Amino acid sequence: MTMTHAPAALCHHDYTIGWISALPLEMAAATAMLDERHPDLPTKPNDDNTYILGRIHVHNVVIACLPAGVYGTTSAATIASQIRLTFPAIRVGLMVGIGGGVPGTAEDIRLGDVVVSKPTRDHGGIVQYDYGKSLAGGVFARQGLLNKPPPILVTAISRLQAAHLTRPSQISWLVSAGARSSCFAYPGADRDLLFEAEYDHLSSESTCHNCDKSRRVERQNRNLRDPVIHYGLIASANQVMKDGRLRDKLAQELGILCFEMEAAGLMDSFPCLVVRGICDYSDSHKSKEWQGYAAATAAAYTKELLSVIPAKQVEDEPSSLSGVYAPYLDRARSSRSVTSQRSQYDEQEELLEQISSYHYERVHRRLAHKRLAGTTQWFLDSREFKTWLKRLSNKLWCTGKIGSGKTVIAASVIEAIRYNPDNTPTIFFYCENDHGDSLRASSILSSLIRQLCEFLHKNRRPWPVLLMQEIRKSFGSKRVIPDFDDLKYIFQELFDLVPRASYVLDGLDALDNDQSKLLLTVIRSLFSGAAELQGQRIVLFSRDQIPGYVNIETLMPGIGRISTSDKSNTISDIQTYIDYSIRDKTMYRKLTDDPLLVEEVQDVLLRESTGMFLWVHLQLEILWSTCFTDAEVRLALRQLPKDLEETYRRCADRIGAQDSRALKVLKWVSFASRPLHLEELREAVAFEREDTTYDSNKLPRGDVIIGSCANLVVLDPIDLCVRFAHPSIKQYLAKNGVPGYQYSFDKDQGELECGEFCIAYLSFSNFSLQVEHKCDVTTEAVVPSPVLLAGTALNSSLRYFFRLPNGPRPPKPLHLRSIRTPTVPDRSQYRFLNYAISNWTSQTRDLTRNSPMWEKFEKLATCFNETWNFHPWKPGGRSTRSQLHSLFGWAVRDNHFPLLSIALTWKRDILQICDLPLVEKGLPALHVAIKLKHKSIIEALLQICNVNLVDTELYSPLHHAIAQNDTGMITMLLGAKDIKVDNFTPTLSTPLCFAARLGHYEVAELMINNGATVSSAPTILPLWWAANYGHTELVKLLVRHGASFWDLDRNGRYLLRIAETDKKGEMAALLRELARVPAGRHRLLILGAAESGKSTIVKQMKVLYMKKYTPEELALYRSIVYKNLLDSADALHMAVRESGLFFHSEEAQIYSSWFPLSKKCLLPDETFESGTSKAVSAWWHDPVIPLLMEQRMQFYLMDSAP
Repeated sequence: MTMTHAPAALCHHDYTIGWISALPLEMAAATAMLDERHPDLPTKPNDDNTYILGRIHVHNVVIACLPAGVYGTTSAATIASQIRLTFPAIRVGLMVGIGGGVPGTAEDIRLGDVVVSKPTRDHGGIVQYDYGKSLAGGVFARQGLLNKPPPILVTAISRLQAAHLTRPSQISWLVSAGARSSCFAYPGADRDLLFEAEYDHLSSESTCHNCDKSRRVERQNRNLRDPVIHYGLIASANQVMKDGRLRDKLAQELGILCFEMEAAGLMDSFPCLVVRGICDYSDSHKSKEWQGYAAATAAAYTKELLSVIPAKQVEDEPSSLSGVYAPYLDRARSSRSVTSQRSQYDEQEELLEQISSYHYERVHRRLAHKRLAGTTQWFLDSREFKTWLKRLSNKLWCTGKIGSGKTVIAASVIEAIRYNPDNTPTIFFYCENDHGDSLRASSILSSLIRQLCEFLHKNRRPWPVLLMQEIRKSFGSKRVIPDFDDLKYIFQELFDLVPRASYVLDGLDALDNDQSKLLLTVIRSLFSGAAELQGQRIVLFSRDQIPGYVNIETLMPGIGRISTSDKSNTISDIQTYIDYSIRDKTMYRKLTDDPLLVEEVQDVLLRESTGMFLWVHLQLEILWSTCFTDAEVRLALRQLPKDLEETYRRCADRIGAQDSRALKVLKWVSFASRPLHLEELREAVAFEREDTTYDSNKLPRGDVIIGSCANLVVLDPIDLCVRFAHPSIKQYLAKNGVPGYQYSFDKDQGELECGEFCIAYLSFSNFSLQVEHKCDVTTEAVVPSPVLLAGTALNSSLRYFFRLPNGPRPPKPLHLRSIRTPTVPDRSQYRFLNYAISNWTSQTRDLTRNSPMWEKFEKLATCFNETWNFHPWKPGGRSTRSQLHSLFGWAVRDNHFPLLSIALTWKRDILQICDLPLVEKGLPALHVAIKLKHKSIIEALLQICNVNLVDTELYSPLHHAIAQNDTGMITMLLGAKDIKVDNFTPTLSTPLCFAARLGHYEVAELMINNGATVSSAPTILPLWWAANYGHTELVKLLVRHGASFWDLDRNGRYLLRIAETDKKGEMAALLRELARVPAGRHRLLILGAAESGKSTIVKQMKVLYMKKYTPEELALYRSIVYKNLLDSADALHMAVRESGLFFHSEEAQIYSSWFPLSKKCLLPDETFESGTSKAVSAWWHDPVIPLLMEQRMQFYLMDSAP
């Protein structure tokens, strides 16, 4: 390593490679590989790590190490988060150090070899073997799927592997050249000892000198001592692997080559490549003898890997800051550009969080985990899919019955696309009932928009300015909830910006009629035959028919189709599923001891399945839940339900015979705003709305909750949330209910009951909340004399008049209010608390004063000092009015009429604050309600708010309603007391002008019918706006109601002349039809045409007289008009001076020195002097002219034309 230092100009944003070590020894080996050592840089306040900075080849590298004595996945995750905060431009992560090898495999791993994590189809390169859950019978089920290394590193691995086929690795040379310390020396092949897996080390010995040599495993000597590089899976956990038997068992199950302790903590938050030098064999014979050399070989391989990665490729690679995509900050050429760029990316980061709350990656990981190894391969190998995957077709449809495995196939498709590292995004959405808004077309488009924006953000591609404005308007801090057309526009713009993207949409049949039409209309417009695509492709998953359409083939002609209903396609997968499920269930209870009966169960289920995995799953659950003898099994096989609906009915019949606990479970699974964790559901089911105290003795066991619903609900092994076995069960219950219970699974009623329970739960006395009446106490106290209280404030002369009275003073009554010390409830003990806090407002929008929970609801909302930590609104101050204003504003924004009605009971306070701008929005409440179209809120606000108030952008409520083009809201406003129909604002003019400008015909007609002024205004007239923006029908409407063509507007120009010179062809024809031009106005129109420069005199002559002129006549007229133009400009200049005004613009003031203008005769082929033209233009366009025209009765312009 060269110890020369880099220029001092290097900063945190210049370092793009993050190299993490677990041991100081590993950090020393990494440091030895540096080509250049750099000076230290300061760290962030919360970053206690020590970093070594330097350069390897063309890359600036940050080397970090875990704290001494602290190892494991959690510590690795912590240091990864800190290094990204201090060095935000890091693009590539490396975890380099030592590990324990797996001997005896085809790889023939030896001590000193290097193992590199490499993704496979089923794993990302790292397997966390200790993460999962223990099942009955001692079975451990591993869960979760860790991320892959960044594509740039996967590509570099392949490049280096190819290079090593033609030349040897440089590891040995790099170790000898860089790591010269004796601790990195090669121990020798004779020190590479391997013992049988079953033979444990003598616990009292630190070396293997006394271990039984006969238990050594003899291996063939290698010809060269150079370490061998192995590529494959690395196992990670929070414990050291020191058991040869367990090592071999896990290696055989998972195909593992190496064991270590830190990588699993990095992969999800800081995807990186893991490189391990083998220092032992993961058994009890572990020692430190090979650690130094192994650390050096791993570091040397990593340096060689970096040599094949171009610097430009690293710069283009995304950073993983903040868990999604971090700002990509190039090194700035100046401090200003750094600040500007960082600000832009920070804003994008904030906007990404606002665009959509749907955690698409989390949903995908949960659903992808359901796929069994080897299944769905028939789909991936099909001719139709391969054609689509090669982009020979751009649209594909996978169709099939309910429960036929379409969602699992969709997850496999996403993985298959991602496995092809072409740096194109995979944009997807699973339509499921887990989240309240996930089945709305707007929510789906919002998620797709977020994913596309994240791709642009990740790849440092700028968001176009206009698109950024739209996104900021819809999702920024002052957002107005976008409608579907807004989202459609943004999505279509992004669609064109990201070519070759792959789109996967699953479960479209779950949408209702209206939502499916909205979404599929967008898809059809983008992927129809006439659309110009740039490599984009889409695959859709749904049942044969989608609400609102016959099928997808009718909607999108030419789309490829693959059906899961074809038994020949899915029979193999169903067989695999049946075999796996029976083996899994047999581990905790045998269905029968008769193997022939087990085979019969397999055969019957396979034969009757008709391609439906869900039907098979439910039958297996029912068999294991209800059959305990061979006779019962055989009877159940003879009486299998023919379809899913009959299966659901039988399950519901079984529920009817049990207690009401099952009904609570089904209600919560149906109407909770998100899936409940099992521990949350236990509390939700345990208590009644009438309970006032949390009693843990009431909590039912988790298996009782799941078992009470007769297999209709299941516990998801990934996140331990309780869900329906299939979304169609919710539809069945909504239609048919549960036998024996008079309960309607109505959505509105169900959500309200959930909200009422949240109120009851938050009011439990265990939480020490002061939501009950405070206790007033009266006591007696002796009030001290005012003289004593005044103290030295009185001088000696005055103190004489305030002498203390003789005898004791009588006691006075004193009223005290008891105050309990507020405490924060323990959320780890009260598992339902988080849900209750998040949803006590969102699920009570239909709450009424007749509800038994109303009093508690009102206290939760208005006991500000006791329940503030439960409020979703954030007050702008501590006073009661600040708290009330926040409650009031949140109710308006969130369309929560019950909370608004509570706020309105504080009449005197509300009247003082109702017109103040809302916190975060910066707009008055009535304006916000109109922008969000909350009509019930508007109706209430009209009783208290100033209906004519303008906001900071000079919009009145009426202007906002007109912008929404909503005649219903406008009618409400026009009916309000004191409404000003012609409420003028300097920016927007009158509301009717605003409607004319936007072309809202019905709104304009409504305004006119309610007294809006048509033909006079303090600014530009409605007719001018309608004509100038081409709204022909509005022009006719305004003329019919008395609009005049000859009223002067603010700029002193005639309406007809403006329309003509702005070249509105259709509008010009309309105006000629509607207007009769007075003869006395012709010459002024011609003069204006010459001055404006927007038209020629020929056009004006044709417009006015409909005649043609000879070239000679035109040349003559040209000279006349030129002279008229100069005369009128001089007259204009004189009028400004004589009116006591002055030119405002600097240009007009400069050209005032040209007055009077030269009037020399121009020949036909001559033009004005440049200065003359500029003088005329500057005078006529100066801002003083509108003011001059307001005094037009005091002067006139002479026309010298003959």
